Amino acid sequence: MFREHWIGGLVAYSTFFIISLIAAIAVPILYDTMPQDWNPTIPPVRAVIEIIGCFAVAVLFGLWPDVDIKSKSQKIFYSVLFVLNVVLILFLQRYLESALLGLFAMLPIMSKHRGWTHAKITMILLPSVFLFIPIYAGYPEWKSGGNLVDEFNALQDWDHLPSAVLSGLPFYVAGFIGYATHLHLDGILFRSRKAQRQKARANQ
Repeated sequence: MFREHWIGGLVAYSTFFIISLIAAIAVPILYDTMPQDWNPTIPPVRAVIEIIGCFAVAVLFGLWPDVDIKSKSQKIFYSVLFVLNVVLILFLQRYLESALLGLFAMLPIMSKHRGWTHAKITMILLPSVFLFIPIYAGYPEWKSGGNLVDEFNALQDWDHLPSAVLSGLPFYVAGFIGYATHLHLDGILFRSRKAQRQKARANQ
């Protein structure tokens, strides 16, 4: 179902994006007091790269759960993870992040097919990485490089935290929608008609 999964993720997110975009434009027109950027679930219209990124995330997360079995999805994701590791090591010198990425990359291989990668709780938790990346990478107090006392004191200032989280929210939503679409097509989230027919044939 490789084709169905990537198309499903693309169609589902496209539908969500179009509806959200129409709402984001229409609501400030209908209500003058509503700010133009009131909808944080999609990137601003002018942020073309972020919009393309959200569509890519939706498609990739629509494929992600099948990374636990030999498949096209697995080949795609391990190619992406390899490139990310090369960038982290050779260009950014972020060795801790590279090690954590490699550790995480081993987890799906160690699990059974349709194990934790197909769990509903994973659908909710895994995309949250996009909420933490802006905090880790862009929150100025967290990358001060001071000693533990300085870092602890810096954490008392949470002024930038909401904006940091909101900057990753569009990507979280895109990943969540792609993931949910995969589980739906597999008959795990909500049993689709195709999944019902496949189960009926398997039971015959």
